[in-house]
Amino acid sequence: MKKIADYLKLFQRSYTDVLGLDVAGSGIKAVRIKRSREDFNVLAADILPLPSVGVPLVLPKPLRARYVALASSEPGTVVKLLTIPAHSEKSMDVHVQELMGMVDSTDYRLSYEEMAASRAEVKVLAVGMLTQTVASLSGLFPVGVPAPCSIELSGLASMTTYARGPGQNHLEDCVAVVDFGARTTLVAFFHKGTMAMIRKFDVGAVNILKRLQDNLGVDSDVAMGILNDGSFDISQIVHQAMESFLQQLIISWDFVERREATRIVRLYACGGGASIGCWAREVHAATGQEPVLWSPFEGMNVSFEGGLAKWKGQESRFSAAIGAALGAMEAR
Repeated sequence: MKKIADYLKLFQRSYTDVLGLDVAGSGIKAVRIKRSREDFNVLAADILPLPSVGVPLVLPKPLRARYVALASSEPGTVVKLLTIPAHSEKSMDVHVQELMGMVDSTDYRLSYEEMAASRAEVKVLAVGMLTQTVASLSGLFPVGVPAPCSIELSGLASMTTYARGPGQNHLEDCVAVVDFGARTTLVAFFHKGTMAMIRKFDVGAVNILKRLQDNLGVDSDVAMGILNDGSFDISQIVHQAMESFLQQLIISWDFVERREATRIVRLYACGGGASIGCWAREVHAATGQEPVLWSPFEGMNVSFEGGLAKWKGQESRFSAAIGAALGAMEAR
């Protein structure tokens, strides 16, 4: 006999027209995706300027989907991969709150998802986002359409894009994935298709630019030009800006290889800062793996006028926006 929940599922409709937004320091990456059976059609993609604080976001007509899935790289978000006993008198909610240090906290909105389970333990991915960040994101669309349907961490949204794309080719491997943004960096390790470790760092391309400005005595525009044109040898300055992050990356890298008794065979990179050549060279030197960029649009039908020509070479910047939209459409 069917349960009531089974009947309710018959009336639940999946989201089929979703705007994925990655709200970041370098602008708002926007991708509108419409789902038709198993096909994903990209109807529009753009990078929008950040509105003033408290001002709703006005979208151009091609981006006006029915729903919007939001992703944020705002510092202060906490993400952890937790190990919880499979059999316990405590509820899963209590375990997660305790391990996240957020028991009875009103400063954070907490969410979690089971990643893997055995007879002895359960692996849970938990995220705590500041309540003020959630309110700020929701305030971009206070009324009407599109209606907010989800909010998540940008780096995790990028991991959704990786899992649907390159991850399908590494279901028997151990792989590292880095989302390198303007202000935050998220590193995840996947072993046989399952997340084995995740770490978030409040460091990004802005730190490299700031170090360049301080060392060379130039403004931000000149520093950006130097960073992009490669006409100066800035390797030492970049290494200094990234040294702490690189050390932590190697510690995590070695730990995963030892614990899983395997070798990490590939390092994928995405995010707004991943295409910076000096960043990639430093990561390559530290890990022995050259960061591989991929287009998050692969496997989708790009059907709008002009296509992705405007963003050629910058496709990886849209990984979180696409992941946010895909996550919303596939979650129900």
